[in-house]
Amino acid sequence: MAVLFFYLAYRQGKQVEALKEARKLLFAVLPLLLCAFVLVGFMNILIPEEILQSWLGGGSGWKGVAIGSAIGALVQGGPYAFFPLFDALFRDSVTIGTAIAMITAWGMINVGHLPYEFAFLGSRFVALKYALYLAVPLLVGLLANALFG
Repeated sequence: MAVLFFYLAYRQGKQVEALKEARKLLFAVLPLLLCAFVLVGFMNILIPEEILQSWLGGGSGWKGVAIGSAIGALVQGGPYAFFPLFDALFRDSVTIGTAIAMITAWGMINVGHLPYEFAFLGSRFVALKYALYLAVPLLVGLLANALFG
């Protein structure tokens, strides 16, 4: 896709401008990527595989899905931070249902937004939103385990 877009930009004479934008994005994201990789490296060393397996692995059942949902909800940052962390720490440790619950919770629930949501949307809206959002990752995780686990 990058080659296709480069070709399209080249045809319009905008390839230099596009490469400058790409460089700007690279330098904006690079510190976050480096921090994420360092964090993942330390977590790989500090969190024993046995603990991950007991909390999130095949024998954890619905508790693993619930813990995975909580982890996904609590992890802050965009995909540049979340997916390297998920890949390095959890890929080989979690069931498919736990993985789906974790990724779904990360995408839907962002506890870092809570103060803003309360301030601008009100407590009633936030309570309703989170009542629904907390249930969905757990349900899809359990369904994925039932279907594919």
